[in-house]
Amino acid sequence: MKEFLKKATALLLAAIAVLGFAPMVFAGSVEAKNTLTGPVHSYLEDNAILGYKYRSDGDYYYCDSPNSWQKGFGYTRIYDLAAPYVLLEYDYARVHFTYENKDWLIQFWKGQYGLVFYGSEVGVYTREHDGLEDSYSTHYDCAAKKDWLKIQTTMYHDEYGDGNYIESLSTPYEKTWWSTGFKRGHLRKQEPATELRQTGTITFKSPEMAEAFSQAFVECGFKRVYDDEEIGLDCFKLEGSDVNYVWQNNSEAENTMPIKAAAGTVMFLNFSMFMGILLALAGMMAMGFLWFLIL
Repeated sequence: MKEFLKKATALLLAAIAVLGFAPMVFAGSVEAKNTLTGPVHSYLEDNAILGYKYRSDGDYYYCDSPNSWQKGFGYTRIYDLAAPYVLLEYDYARVHFTYENKDWLIQFWKGQYGLVFYGSEVGVYTREHDGLEDSYSTHYDCAAKKDWLKIQTTMYHDEYGDGNYIESLSTPYEKTWWSTGFKRGHLRKQEPATELRQTGTITFKSPEMAEAFSQAFVECGFKRVYDDEEIGLDCFKLEGSDVNYVWQNNSEAENTMPIKAAAGTVMFLNFSMFMGILLALAGMMAMGFLWFLIL
């Protein structure tokens, strides 16, 4: 448990560091927004800063997953619960299934990442099968290279709220444990992030693995269809080892507003108490000083 808390704390600090870095990237790239050039863009195409690189052919940022520092932290549900407190507001869907005596988690995210980016992700995680029910403290490892899957995603954005979803970015179809893409900008509404739509293809190790995922996908609220023309919102089609999906409205994101309200109330009361003590001490010092002068 101590190791878990250390990792969770370190991850939150890293997230704060990333948020501090994000405005710098944004400021350095505003001038190059239309030309897709500039010193920051050029440098980030070849070098990762805090694990993030830039792809000029789609004008988006992404995590260099093979060399990413995030691999050491793995995944636990508490990360998503804590995310809103470091300005990460996103929808997500978690798909759990068992294959080859491992518990697998394929997780999808989309939403607002800090002050100046929105984006989407797909992550692949594993742990040894133990038959225990998943909880907030259940820890998954980022998938080892032998368990990487070929993933391709495309993110669409209804920027003006008129129902017209325009492609914002498209990631390459490649083996990875974490497919990501982040664009400069801010969503009109962060919760739920339904103005973003993620489509994609995941190629599993075998048709049997794809079937195990598909059954779990249905349990998460996605509809299985059998024809390409039937793939609508929150639907998917299984074809051999490939799963093609469209995700927009379905989300498991917890409503963190009650926690935020409670935390804000506690912080306000503590701050008020602290200020009250300071004022009382200042008053006592002032009275003492006046008493000294009178005597």
